[in-house]
Amino acid sequence: MLKLQFQVLLEKLLYSCPKLDKVYILVREKKGVNIDQRIRSMIDQPFFSRLRTERPQAFEKIVPIMGDIAEPRLGIKAEDEEILIKKVSIVFHVAATVNFKEKLDVAVNINVAGTERMLDLTRRMENIKCFVYVSTAYSNPNRKVIEEVMYPEDVSLEKIRSLLKSGITEKQVKKLLEGRPNTYSLTKALAEHVVAKSHVSVPSIIVRPSIVSSTKKEPIIGWVDNWFGATSLITSVMKGLIRVILTQPGNILDLIPVDCVSNLIIVAASKMESSKDVAVYNCSTSAENPLTFESLSKLILSYSYKHKVYDFPMPFVLFTRFKWSFSLLMLILETIPAYIADIVLLLRGKKTRYLKIQAKLSFVRSVLEYFTSRSWIIRASKTRALANSLSPSDKKIFPCDPKDIIWEEYIRTYCQGIRQFLLK
Repeated sequence: MLKLQFQVLLEKLLYSCPKLDKVYILVREKKGVNIDQRIRSMIDQPFFSRLRTERPQAFEKIVPIMGDIAEPRLGIKAEDEEILIKKVSIVFHVAATVNFKEKLDVAVNINVAGTERMLDLTRRMENIKCFVYVSTAYSNPNRKVIEEVMYPEDVSLEKIRSLLKSGITEKQVKKLLEGRPNTYSLTKALAEHVVAKSHVSVPSIIVRPSIVSSTKKEPIIGWVDNWFGATSLITSVMKGLIRVILTQPGNILDLIPVDCVSNLIIVAASKMESSKDVAVYNCSTSAENPLTFESLSKLILSYSYKHKVYDFPMPFVLFTRFKWSFSLLMLILETIPAYIADIVLLLRGKKTRYLKIQAKLSFVRSVLEYFTSRSWIIRASKTRALANSLSPSDKKIFPCDPKDIIWEEYIRTYCQGIRQFLLK
């Protein structure tokens, strides 16, 4: 969802912040496509249609800067660096590797060292007002209740770098990850401390989104452009491909619409006040507006039945917290029906697909199991206070109070967005 997060933030800045002079975007060349072509390809998407129709001149504010957060000095040319130092007043650091299976050295280089490089540049900016670091609400998943505070380091960055330098083993990596699901969570926590320690010289804010999901309203209702996170789960339940989930029905799935996150990022930057410690905002719903797996499943199935979008008839969902029963139910309710469906397709002379889909879903489940089989309370009282401090007009322009989400409406538009933009 990181690409979507960036696009929503960019579109919102250009659409709703007319006083902005320029928006400088760090872009790397990819597979022979230069940075101007990459930006052009992005803004030509339907996602930016509102901006093209109503405020086409806003695109002229975009200034692509060739660079890469994984490279020394961000891979930025000296002349471009000079422009950034003189012109930029707010930095939004959204870039990261979100691969849950990423090797530790790669994750440290991109998520931690990349943040250090960005802070080094920000520190030299002549008019800097705010550095906004977009982290994750799961940077401290070993806590059942997650507050809007900085938590003590479980392991020091120096120790990790020392182990990486001497040649770290898989056993050592597992020990470092104790209580955490992946290198992404660990390196985002490390990066938070890098930001907090730099707060004295670089005024900073940390925003922690939970599970980022489709747009609630802007710029297109229900927009989603990838299968990451909750989208694959919701789609599979809707189509009758997933009928058993390894969780308890009362566990909370902490979804947060991507446009709510972008609005909070902008509001937090605009409302930043001088403080001794770095401000932390959890952008989450579990404490303020919880959605359980049971409630979510009912909403998805209601949509599925109403619009008849299922591949397998009579979709339903069972919950279990035991792995043995989960494996047995998955075999009976999902794998065997998929096998039978593929035989039917084969007899009709059509290409088989359902066992392949089940194999992909098995991988997705293994990646998400840590999050679906547990439940957290992620408090967002500071976020709510910030949202409620806005004027009535700004509340309409930058809605970011998680309490305002009406799940029945949102899940319906999420399902509709999946059908319209992914299953087209």
